[in-house]
Amino acid sequence: MCGRIVCIGDSITEGIGDKDARGWVGRVGVQLASEAAYKKVEPWRMINLGVAGDTSIDIKHRLCSEAFYRTPQILVIAAGINDTAYKIWPDKRGQKVDLHMARFTWKESFNILKGVAFPVISVGPTPVDESKLPSLWRPFDAEDKGTDLRNADIAAYNEMLKQEAALAGHSFVDMFAQLDHDQFIPTLADGLHPDHRGYDMMAKIMDAHFKAIDIDQYGM
Repeated sequence: MCGRIVCIGDSITEGIGDKDARGWVGRVGVQLASEAAYKKVEPWRMINLGVAGDTSIDIKHRLCSEAFYRTPQILVIAAGINDTAYKIWPDKRGQKVDLHMARFTWKESFNILKGVAFPVISVGPTPVDESKLPSLWRPFDAEDKGTDLRNADIAAYNEMLKQEAALAGHSFVDMFAQLDHDQFIPTLADGLHPDHRGYDMMAKIMDAHFKAIDIDQYGM
């Protein structure tokens, strides 16, 4: 059999906003299963550990307790956009995790992964529809005015994460650059989470990356 592809991340990894309840992880799983059936081999199993709201700090804490526990043959880490989000209150505005702290956190996480026997794939953040933000999705308290995100911040974060992934020797999927913004942004009903069309676009990029690195060589 091929083995397990463990995907740890945030709400976009979880698949929030998808009417088909599959997200990109489920879509890639269906594609891999179809290819396995054609080859008459056991399919890869996609394990979705996406949790809405997770930041890089949350991912660091969950690596050992959740991701390693599932003994992956391939580990995909798709998170970071929540770090760039601003929580808006009447007297306070600041990113959840600023860029310098995020870089330090990813360095620590990638250090945890140093020497593992399986390949690690880092997936960069996706663009947002600024015209639909800020979003009051899950109010923190009565004075919470919502969460704001900006593509300029996401682009800077994306470059930082790409650099850290390269230093760690991980492959990197540059979603921010590879997605067609003119096509992807209209799929963001709440400004952040894609619908089924957006997840289709992401799944195609992930499937192409899996083919490019020949994931079958890592199967059991």
